[in-house]
Amino acid sequence: MLIATSRADDMSELKNLLRETEWELIGVSDLEHAAAALAAAKLPILLFDRDSAGAGWPAAIKQLIETRRSACVVLLSNVCDQYLWDEVVQHGGFDVLARPFRKERVLSTLTFAAMHCRTPWPKTAN
Repeated sequence: MLIATSRADDMSELKNLLRETEWELIGVSDLEHAAAALAAAKLPILLFDRDSAGAGWPAAIKQLIETRRSACVVLLSNVCDQYLWDEVVQHGGFDVLARPFRKERVLSTLTFAAMHCRTPWPKTAN
């Protein structure tokens, strides 16, 4: 799973929470590298720091989703309310993880995202 964040504490905290699980974090430095890594990833899950794109996070999510249709972009944020979650989903994102991270919430989000990524997309009727 990929993570794009400028916060070193995100990486260390999530690595600690995911220790002794099947999940491995791979850090990417910016939006361009995140898109390239997402396109090539075996399991296209990206934890994307809201602050990495500044106020342009909705456009960043759209760009990432265009890179790979089955991707699950999870926004990392200091706040999480229904309004933010609705906005993330509206822009093609998968979910929001709020800081401070809670192990149960992180694991359930990642498990659901993995199932979503592995599910074949329905074919449109001709």
